[in-house]
Amino acid sequence: MSKAKTNAARLAYCETQLENLAGIGVKSQAEAMGLALDETGTKAKVRFLGSDCLIGNDGVTDVARRNVTVDATSVLAHYLASKGRGEPSSEFVPIGRLTGIASGASAGTSPSDQLFKPLGDKFGSDYGAFSKAALALGARHAGLSQAGAQSFVFGDLPKLPVRADFFEADEEFDAEIKILFPSNATAFVMYEVLELYIMCLTVALLMAAGLINDPEDCQASFI
Repeated sequence: MSKAKTNAARLAYCETQLENLAGIGVKSQAEAMGLALDETGTKAKVRFLGSDCLIGNDGVTDVARRNVTVDATSVLAHYLASKGRGEPSSEFVPIGRLTGIASGASAGTSPSDQLFKPLGDKFGSDYGAFSKAALALGARHAGLSQAGAQSFVFGDLPKLPVRADFFEADEEFDAEIKILFPSNATAFVMYEVLELYIMCLTVALLMAAGLINDPEDCQASFI
């Protein structure tokens, strides 16, 4: 898919999310999704990947008046309008496990994994740079995962925490970075929104580390 068509698809998806956002009760939805309200009581507040944003019936804005990307707008609008209830699972899994069809040797793998491939390509084995970027964006270092990766949890959206795992290189494998979601993530948002979140996080990490200057440097086709 060409960049022009990809951008058009992402824009159309965003417009749909904004249309849905326009009809919700912000106060009740913010409470249900774990977000605080601003001083007017008409918008939800969230610090999303280092930016303070407000979400209301009229859309998504950045408190510092910076541009909110199409993908971030889609994620935040969809999240606040979510009908999902309950709490996120404490089990984090690859996005491929959330399709409901992965099994056998291929379980956990997905074409969506290509969306965070730029992280491994550009950070390489530089764990220090990755760690610094993750912490700068507000992540919490969660220590070693069961698989032996250094884990960082991004809790910006209370019902949709995201974990980034950095596997350091060894004698057999190169360094690798993976993005994981709660095993019940699709109870709160659509699968496409998880893909959008991966893109937002990938861009934010690379820009925080100074590895890219333009978000489009690592965009890919996904919807």
